[in-house]
Amino acid sequence: MSLPHLVRPIADAAPMRVPAHEPLVEVWRGEMVEGLHHGSAVLLDPDGRVRLAVGDIEAAFYPRSAAKPMQAVAMVRAGLDVSDDLLALAAASHSGEAVHLAGARRLLASAGLGEDALQNPPDLPYDPVERESWLRADGQRSRLAHNCSGKHAAMVATCAVAGWAHDRYLDPAHPLQAAVRATVEDLTGQRVATVTADGCGTPLFGISLHGLARAAQRLMLAPGGSAEHRVAAAM
Repeated sequence: MSLPHLVRPIADAAPMRVPAHEPLVEVWRGEMVEGLHHGSAVLLDPDGRVRLAVGDIEAAFYPRSAAKPMQAVAMVRAGLDVSDDLLALAAASHSGEAVHLAGARRLLASAGLGEDALQNPPDLPYDPVERESWLRADGQRSRLAHNCSGKHAAMVATCAVAGWAHDRYLDPAHPLQAAVRATVEDLTGQRVATVTADGCGTPLFGISLHGLARAAQRLMLAPGGSAEHRVAAAM
C-alpha cells in the first residue's frame, strides 16, 4: 500500500514503563481534601514546542477512544468520503441516541451491508436516559447500540471503498488496520510501542501522551483539503 503523504520523520517508540504521574486534581469536601487524582498533562504551542509538562508525557499509554480521530483520518486517507455528520460519528464515541444509530446504519448502507457486518460487541446505549428508554421498550443488547458502532460502521464502509474484505477488519494485519497504524505513527511522529485490543475489539496502539498531543495539533492546524482538516472540520 503506497502512502506518499507520510513525510514526517518517525521517532523511536515510547518506552513502556510505569508512568511517573503527578497530582493533578484535588477533590474537596467541606474544608478537607477528600481525594487526589494523579495523571500527566502536556501543552504544546503552535510550533510544537512543549510549554507545559506535568508527570510523564513520554511513557507509552493506550489512548483508547482518544484514538478515534486518528483512526478517522486513516479512513479518509483510504478513500472514505461521507458527509460531515457521519465522519464526526466515525471519530466519536456516541451515547446511543436515535440519530447516532441512524448514522451508523447509513454508514453500513453506503457499503450495502447491515448490522451483522459489525464486529464490536453487543451493548446497551451508553447514555443513562437512552439506556433506560431502550430497556423499557424491551430492547436487547445490540452491536448498533454500542458506543463505538459509528467507528466500526465507518471501518466497514472504508473496506468497501478500498476494495478490502471486511470479514476480518479488526485483525491487526488487515490492510485497514495497517493503514491506521501507519497514520497513527505519522500523526504522532513516533513508532507504535505495543498493540492490544480496545474494549470494542479494535486494535489499539500504544503511544505517548506527547505523541497524542502532536496528533491533535496536526488535526487542528492541518491545511484545507487534507484528511486531517476534513476530520477536524467534521468534528
